Amino acid sequence: MSFQHRVRTVYVKELVDILRDRRTLIAMIVVPIVLYPLLMIGSLQAIAIQGEHLKSQQVLVGVLNDEAVADLARLVTEDAQYVAALAPEMKDDEGGDVEPGLGESLRARKYASVEDLRAAVQDRSIQLGLVFDGPVSTDPHVSNRIQPYYDKEDPPSVYAYMRFKAMIERANERIRRLRLEERNLPPTLTRPFVLAPTDLSSPPSVLGQILPLVLVLMTITGAIYPAIDLTAGERERGTLETLMVCPVPIIDLISGKFLVVTTIAILGAALNLASVCVTVYFGGLNAVVAGGGGLPVGQLLLILLCLIPFAVLMSAIMLAVCSYARTFKEAQNYVTPVILAVLIPGGIAAMPATRLEGTMLVVPVGNMVLLARELLLGAHVSWVALATVLLSTTIYAAAAVAVAAKVFGKESVVFADSASLRSTFDRRLIRPAPRPSFTMAFLLVSLLYPTWFFIQSALGEKSGGDARGVLHGTALWMPLFFLVIPYAVLRYWKVDVAETFRLRPPPARYVVAALLVGVSAWIPATQLVAVLKSLTGASAALAEQEQALAEALRTMPVWMILMIIAVIPGTCEELLFRGFLLSGLAGVARKWPAIIACGVIFGVFHYMLIRVPITAAIGVVLALLVWQSRSIWPAVLAHVLHNGLGCLISIDPTLQGALGITEEAMGADRLPARLVLIGTLIFTAGVLLAWWPVGRASPGSRSADALDVSKPAVAESS
Repeated sequence: MSFQHRVRTVYVKELVDILRDRRTLIAMIVVPIVLYPLLMIGSLQAIAIQGEHLKSQQVLVGVLNDEAVADLARLVTEDAQYVAALAPEMKDDEGGDVEPGLGESLRARKYASVEDLRAAVQDRSIQLGLVFDGPVSTDPHVSNRIQPYYDKEDPPSVYAYMRFKAMIERANERIRRLRLEERNLPPTLTRPFVLAPTDLSSPPSVLGQILPLVLVLMTITGAIYPAIDLTAGERERGTLETLMVCPVPIIDLISGKFLVVTTIAILGAALNLASVCVTVYFGGLNAVVAGGGGLPVGQLLLILLCLIPFAVLMSAIMLAVCSYARTFKEAQNYVTPVILAVLIPGGIAAMPATRLEGTMLVVPVGNMVLLARELLLGAHVSWVALATVLLSTTIYAAAAVAVAAKVFGKESVVFADSASLRSTFDRRLIRPAPRPSFTMAFLLVSLLYPTWFFIQSALGEKSGGDARGVLHGTALWMPLFFLVIPYAVLRYWKVDVAETFRLRPPPARYVVAALLVGVSAWIPATQLVAVLKSLTGASAALAEQEQALAEALRTMPVWMILMIIAVIPGTCEELLFRGFLLSGLAGVARKWPAIIACGVIFGVFHYMLIRVPITAAIGVVLALLVWQSRSIWPAVLAHVLHNGLGCLISIDPTLQGALGITEEAMGADRLPARLVLIGTLIFTAGVLLAWWPVGRASPGSRSADALDVSKPAVAESS
């Protein structure tokens, strides 16, 4: 029986069992079908009823004396007459309907002192308190001062204040007109400027404000119950141990269970989305909920597709967390902190002022909420932002899947008691290992991805766009995150540092290959970047950024350029990606999948999407050097040479002249054809020298290739 057939068998069996479970059906079907119509229609009706109630409610206003009562009554009467006479042209400054006056709903109450009036507003005996400085006068030389008292936390009080404020503004306009007419002056005398704003935004959409966060939360909710049932539920029923000793590989069981949880999560999101659409359409709520523009069906389908990697991420997290629980109830307790942790970035993203830009592009959960909101509101979402959100979520999902598979397969988790979670991190119980597991390597790199993005963004803001500040900050923080933290993780988990980082001396052949690659890689890379720019239409912002970087480099001494651009990144990045990450990938993947995956992740870490393919290709070549030579040093040498030569040649006219490159051609990334040909040949020779086997099995074989995978690579607790 093949792997696919075994996984399919487990998947179908577990899916049928889950769909028979009453709790899953309630969470996935009953809640969206019944709850959404009740919530949406009931909420809108409640809002409408409350609004009508506020308009018809009697307004109780407190004043201090009979004179104030008379003045207030006169103001209300004159305002009603003014509004009735000018009703067709009564609009506010932005063309909207004006707030109604107090009218006949006003009832005035007298109080002995200001303190009594304030107390009456605070205990909500009245909605509004008014203190007049003196009798209301129409004398042009007199300004009538009125002090309103209201309670911002009491909606009737706020509504009464807004109505009174609108009435006073109309009184100002009315008296101003009368004074101008008495003196035969034009109305424009007191209004030298008139604003005529035009709102170009899409109609306000309640759907775009509330649905994204609801979809994210319901996707998580859909994964909770199947994750608990397939882990803690089976343990509570006493069937998990029996299942684990079956003659089926653990990875097949894990894959089947994980796919079931993911399927239920995606189905839950789809049903929730469908329920909202049906409720809006058949409930006649388009004008209120969707801004009158109808349901954006295309955007909704795109959002559903974007939720797939997010569903994978949350399913893996839930499966890993619930694996530590012994009972259904205990698993629910474990899940609660996860939901709270998800609500924090989701709530921040749901705020109106939050935008899909900067660090929010890679914030888990928050980026998905923002993407869904922007699509629903009809805002323009660039392909760069869309790709960044999906790519970062996919990386987090892959790391979560690796962790879930690692946790679920641990005997210490499956058969231990409640102390298994603590024992997982107990260093005394950790077995030494020659290199990190795939889970450890991928999880650390996934956590570094958003962290490094935040650091780069913070450096850009702190330096005010100065490229020198960003370069210095990067050189300062990179050793900590790319070298010190991985080293600390290896030491804590008792992993062989020298073996992981491949610190052994390389054969001379690979040193030569590294030299050839290092001195020539910048040539084809420059040409390929120019091709990509012409195909994608590079933005002006990218050109300005490159120009600012070149100007910053010209002001720096050569030794500093080499240190910041070449030595520090070349060493730190190689130790992290071709050392730590590639060692972890070598334990679970064959040669070329591991090399390609390492290169792609390296390219993604450089964030600038137009350069990701080129950077990933260079990462593949550097990973090949490490794999074949069993040493990190050829890749470090090639990386340092590539970065250093590329920067120096781009800013030094002397070197450009020696290579026959004009300044104009360098600025446009166009190199002489002869130089491109020679550089490509040298680069190809270096790659072939590194790749071509000497006295070994074929290059595609895994067992005989450079990285030794015969030893166990998993550092785990007993």
